[in-house]
Amino acid sequence: MFKVNAAIIHNYLRAVILLGFALLIVYLVASGEILLYVTPKLIIYLEAAAAGLFIVAAFQFYISFLSMKRTVIVCDCSHDHNHGHDHGHGHSHEPPRSIGRNIVIYGLFLLPLVFGTVLPNTALAGSLAQQKGMNLGGTAVNASSAPADLVELDSNEDPALKEKFKTTVYNRDYAKLGMLLYKQNVIEMKDEWYIEKLQAMNTFVDNFQGKSIKITGFVYREDGLPNNQFIIGRMAMTHCIADISPYGIITEAANAGQYANDSWVTITGTIDQTVYHEQKVMKIIIDRVEPAKAPSVPYIYPDWDFASKL
Repeated sequence: MFKVNAAIIHNYLRAVILLGFALLIVYLVASGEILLYVTPKLIIYLEAAAAGLFIVAAFQFYISFLSMKRTVIVCDCSHDHNHGHDHGHGHSHEPPRSIGRNIVIYGLFLLPLVFGTVLPNTALAGSLAQQKGMNLGGTAVNASSAPADLVELDSNEDPALKEKFKTTVYNRDYAKLGMLLYKQNVIEMKDEWYIEKLQAMNTFVDNFQGKSIKITGFVYREDGLPNNQFIIGRMAMTHCIADISPYGIITEAANAGQYANDSWVTITGTIDQTVYHEQKVMKIIIDRVEPAKAPSVPYIYPDWDFASKL
């Protein structure tokens, strides 16, 4: 005969919670919305976690079912469990009897599960940039303030082009990327290598004066920018949503004020330079602006191995 008591209810509740988290991960991965929370390289670890949760949940369901027919104790504590009283060893496998305590404990697990299931998955944009501040210059060492060591490239590379991109060994990879960009008629800032391209162009900003560029992003304005300027930005995720950082480029046009904050646009223009917060950075003189649709996953991701792909 089956029996139901508080311990069995707790076992089933734990199994349901474990299964719920596993199913939530599976849904996010299958729908692609997982990319709103972690980078693509971490998805395999979440898939492994979901598989582990399924296994543990199945085991928990099995123990719960057996507990309805007979007493089941899964423990290696070496204590005698054939009694219902505490004889001084202070050890118990009974669930907390306090309803309030149970609500708090299970609520800690159920709330994120409910929120993850019910609330819409949305990407962060201008509001987060306002909190963190826009990164306009990248993190590479500025070539103009460093000793000039000739970048070593393929022997058939134009010597005059090599001369333009003298730099230190620390910026050698960005110099190689900069030379590839320099030879393009129109530099397209696509999702791939967005951050790397931004760093390369800002490191050698003098070399890119007058070059054509095309870029898509959201409109963002920061205190101190004149009315004829706004920043076209993207949010970059290094590992997960906790380390998101905004990257962007200053743009300039007489009618810049007509574009609303957080709206997505595609800009075609000419590269120039300006000084922002005592740092020389590139800016875009706008030739054409077109409305753009925000991508379902608007984040960009750094490529730590980009140098090996040049």
